[in-house]
Amino acid sequence: MQLDYLKGHMGNNVIIFLYGDQIPEGRELEAAVEVLQPHRVAGHETGILYPPVRGGDLMVKIVGFTSRAFITACGGLTQVLGKAAVETGLGRRCRLPIREPETRITLETDAGPVPITAEVVAGEARRVWTDMGAFVRECYRLGVSQLELQGVPAIKVGKFLVLHGDEVKRHYPEADFETMPARTQKILLGLQDLFKRQTFPNYHDFALYDWHPQSGGDLRVLFPHNLATGHVEPACGTGFVATGIGLWELGHLRRRGLAHEQGARVRYECGGAPVLVGPDLASLELTCADGRVVGAAFSHSVIEIMEEGRVML
Repeated sequence: MQLDYLKGHMGNNVIIFLYGDQIPEGRELEAAVEVLQPHRVAGHETGILYPPVRGGDLMVKIVGFTSRAFITACGGLTQVLGKAAVETGLGRRCRLPIREPETRITLETDAGPVPITAEVVAGEARRVWTDMGAFVRECYRLGVSQLELQGVPAIKVGKFLVLHGDEVKRHYPEADFETMPARTQKILLGLQDLFKRQTFPNYHDFALYDWHPQSGGDLRVLFPHNLATGHVEPACGTGFVATGIGLWELGHLRRRGLAHEQGARVRYECGGAPVLVGPDLASLELTCADGRVVGAAFSHSVIEIMEEGRVML
């Protein structure tokens, strides 16, 4: 196979786009996993792009590096797509409606439709917002609940394990998320393993946060999805949303003055993988009704197109 690709990142969450019309039927997963390998194009998620089939502007099938399987959603992918649609030939190739001052694209995903809005100035996407309502609905459909992992309180948000770093340190004082030594990694892997045994054994979705911001945010967050293989994402769109849902359900956003009458606004410091520090900011806006989150939109401060090329598989 000779495949054209486009590679970009959202806060170092690296996304690779392929075009479905170049991949032989039945080899989609094989191709998507292969391009993610470090000796190939190297990335965290692959998005295979197709013409729309459900009334949107574009359809995508998403594959994750750790799972080596199709996944339902990836927020970073949507952010990079919004920028790539405006600033590269991807928009023309996929026949997307690019307009100034605002370009709107509805992306068809396995979680449902995902509206993407790019603020466009002089042919540049200055900001991209992703409506993650479909992922919010998926999280509640799979369940949101509190649990304990060897005495450490945690929250399950859909497939995500959401952990408060200070609660981990309370039980494991030696834990150090600023340097993430081997001992700390072992602690997190152990807690994640307990979570998977109680919930979804085949998923690695993990968000670690604390309330010690250093760069103007409200809190810090990191996504150590699979420390055993070195897969730590410095930014994760679904992770931002899952963490926001968990903090809303626990009442933390209200207690810290981040909630308002119809929802909440949160700014995450991120981008320091593999450690819990970072200069980037992700903004999350939650819409809430009847005591629960019903909608979410997020935007990241750093989105870049890295390269376009062709790979032989």
